[in-house]
Amino acid sequence: MSVSPPHRPEPIIPPRAAPLRTLTIAMTVMCYLACLAAGALVLIDRSVDSWTGDLAREITVQIREVEGRKIEDEVKRAMGVLEGTNGVRSFTLLNEEAGRKLLEPWLGDAGDLADLPIPRLIAVTVAPDASPDFAALEKKLAEDVAGASLDTHRHWQGELTRMAHVLTTLAYAILFLICICAVAMVVFATRAALEANREIVAVLHLVGARDRFIARQVWRRFLKTGFTAGVVGFLLGLLTFLLAVVAAPDRFASIQREFVALSSDRVAVNYAVLAAVPAVATLISLITSRLTLLRILRDLR
Repeated sequence: MSVSPPHRPEPIIPPRAAPLRTLTIAMTVMCYLACLAAGALVLIDRSVDSWTGDLAREITVQIREVEGRKIEDEVKRAMGVLEGTNGVRSFTLLNEEAGRKLLEPWLGDAGDLADLPIPRLIAVTVAPDASPDFAALEKKLAEDVAGASLDTHRHWQGELTRMAHVLTTLAYAILFLICICAVAMVVFATRAALEANREIVAVLHLVGARDRFIARQVWRRFLKTGFTAGVVGFLLGLLTFLLAVVAAPDRFASIQREFVALSSDRVAVNYAVLAAVPAVATLISLITSRLTLLRILRDLR
């Protein structure tokens, strides 16, 4: 006489229930967008640090032609001032062709600039740990060198910092809105799933099942849904950044390559930021579904 295996009860909410499938797809999209926003925060921070660091380590001395003065003599005087300035690590006199190249974006082809008095430029590298007194250097250049001016690039540093602040605020706002949408989706899916299985819940109440028991049987489904959506969104986001490294120009790809490279010294922080997305998605699904379930079950009694 054969003994049939014990019948395993079906879950209250079937794994392929329509609300759960819809929630999984929507949460995956939300997690993917969250990964992009979180990765963008890291890239913005690294890019601005790199660019402003380069600007902070370099200044430019510009020497314009002055009537009655030889510009080559003024260039030598300016180089003498730089040699005697503490904090100046090195400097390089750029040729006239370099000056024309800098003017091309505004004035067109370099051939049209042949008759213009192109200023001479001196690129100066300063010591990062002991930068010179820029105010004193500017004053010294103005006194000793005719037509000299000092550009410390502080204006561009300020512009980059303000732009980074705006982009960072926007990324945080996007992450906040994604979290709000995720909570709303979990609440909606929880209500829809319980409404579709109202009869089963009523029978469980009839036989004496407590709300916490019913909620425990249901929220596991939402826990799995949130975790699955988070992992898929994380993988899609990582794939997007890998493709961006391949497609980006060389001057922008270095920072992105450092973001995804396993050899980077910041790789743990980079991947921890992205890995936080599935963790947060799981917590949102867990906490929101449980609170919603308990509230709905109290109303159904």
